[in-house]
Amino acid sequence: MSYVDQELTVEDMLADPIVQTLMRYDGISANDVRRTINRVRQNRPKTPSDAIKPRRYNEGRNRPSPRTNFVRPQETAA
Repeated sequence: MSYVDQELTVEDMLADPIVQTLMRYDGISANDVRRTINRVRQNRPKTPSDAIKPRRYNEGRNRPSPRTNFVRPQETAA
């Protein structure tokens, strides 16, 4: 197989001696990688519309804006 012509499959990557050495150094097995890929595959949304849409900061929270609660200090008579 020529690596220039196509992308590696996961199994090809896991069979690579350099990848195996790095995984051994990090304490990760090929089964750990396969298990993680399967878990992601099971948990990812089926369609893009099923994906969780990111919220902007404070969106959906019932907090008043800083100016809503602004109370002007009362002036004291001199």
